[in-house]
Amino acid sequence: MGKLSLSKCQPIEIDADNPFKNDTLDREANITVLTQFITSFEQSIVLCIDGGWGQGKTTFIKMWQQYLKNLHIPTIYFNAWESDYTDDALIALIGEISLSIKKLKVQDKTKAEKIIAPIYKYAANFAKAVAPSAANLSIKAISGGLTNADELSKTLSALGESLVKEQIKKYEESRKTLSKFKEELSKLAQCYTGGDKQKPLVIFIDELDRCRPDFAIEVLEKAKHLFNVDNIIFVLATDKTQLSHSIRAVYGQGLDVNGYLRRFIDFDYLLPLSNRKYITHLINKFLLGKYFQTKDTNVPASEFLVDIVHKYTLSLREQEALCNIFNVVIRTKINIRLKNWTLII
Repeated sequence: MGKLSLSKCQPIEIDADNPFKNDTLDREANITVLTQFITSFEQSIVLCIDGGWGQGKTTFIKMWQQYLKNLHIPTIYFNAWESDYTDDALIALIGEISLSIKKLKVQDKTKAEKIIAPIYKYAANFAKAVAPSAANLSIKAISGGLTNADELSKTLSALGESLVKEQIKKYEESRKTLSKFKEELSKLAQCYTGGDKQKPLVIFIDELDRCRPDFAIEVLEKAKHLFNVDNIIFVLATDKTQLSHSIRAVYGQGLDVNGYLRRFIDFDYLLPLSNRKYITHLINKFLLGKYFQTKDTNVPASEFLVDIVHKYTLSLREQEALCNIFNVVIRTKINIRLKNWTLII
């Protein structure tokens, strides 16, 4: 038996010139159709790429992102899970957009940098406000020399009223600036598209199902309500089942999650499974076929492992783990007999 490689599966390399060069799951047809779909809309839409854990959602959208880049359609990739340490999803989204401006052409970059400044200003009206607690108010009041209970009560009441007025004023300002915020955002999108109305700005949001429940909900709300601007398309890559668990954790188990998500997601696309193709790719990668094709047996590795994949409905990530473990067994069990392969599994 020849020496078999022993290594962890690495993310699929996406070739800049040909994003489907290493596509073992034939995703090109899916991506081509989806591209035709999203470029048919002039209005803003939210598309959800729905797939279970380990089914290759991240690879799919990164492959799609490179495909769009080659068509000169502007894109932004936002990993929500890497940003959920922040307290405000809006700040995280705008921050990601701001970072992407550096990649624009010089002329469009100059315009975008001028536009992003008022966007920061308007966004301040939508950012979260941190209200001081009653306990802090009490401490401040007492430290100011108010020790009489009646005086303290009046002071806290006045401070509370002041805080309410401040929040109402902030709400009124946010209503007034919402249209201005969207207007500037529309101008910014045009900088990305070079003024071509036929080309939308596509913002990919990945790993939403892995975020804190409150942060995941906030990303959905901000994407739908504040970024609802013509020629901006949002593509969410998420496991809707897991996302549903997160939403129920916030709003309760009795919530109609499908109805709730329909407020934010316009279209769903269930990521097709290609278990047979992927396990065949892994068999070839690890040279497992050579192991089975010996004089002692004619059991084809492909049929043997494909049956396991289907029987246990293994995700793509679980298939990688299976082949890694199987390869380790082959490498470490020197005196192994093929007639005992059922015991090995």
